[in-house]
Amino acid sequence: MVLHGLGTPGHSSAMTEQEFRVWLQKVDVNGDGRISRQELKDALRVIGMNCAWWKAWRAKKNADLNHNNYIDGEQEIKKLIQYAAERWGIVVRQ
Repeated sequence: MVLHGLGTPGHSSAMTEQEFRVWLQKVDVNGDGRISRQELKDALRVIGMNCAWWKAWRAKKNADLNHNNYIDGEQEIKKLIQYAAERWGIVVRQ
């Protein structure tokens, strides 16, 4: 499944790790190179996730290693990918 289909009825939300990384770049709406909880919450709503505010909060809490309230840097992106795979089931490793 390609990213443009996310949130569209009839499309799966499963994606490869690379597709997830591309999706994360789109999640960064203001282009500051970091992902806020609000940006993540809005993106999760678009793909049809229930309780997006809670899922975004938990994901940020898990992946924000430097506690600056953003997902930024490669290590934090990797933690978010791992979290998404384990908790949301949307990342398919290939």
